[in-house]
Amino acid sequence: MMQITRRNLKRIINLIVVLSFAIVGFIKVKHPLSYLVGVPITTWVVYLLCNAMCTDILFGETLGCSEKSIYKEK
Repeated sequence: MMQITRRNLKRIINLIVVLSFAIVGFIKVKHPLSYLVGVPITTWVVYLLCNAMCTDILFGETLGCSEKSIYKEK
């Protein structure tokens, strides 16, 4: 069976979340300035939050900011 690593799983989850958010954003937005500024900025914020969620909460990894995850039990 094909084994999916944590890194690839994190990439897949990020891709699905960010693409779905961007598609909904482009469908719902009515103002032209929002296409250039609003949707890209909010999509970037969603990417950062999703990446943090996948890294720390789901996988219990740290990004070098602390020695241990606050969610991971010993």
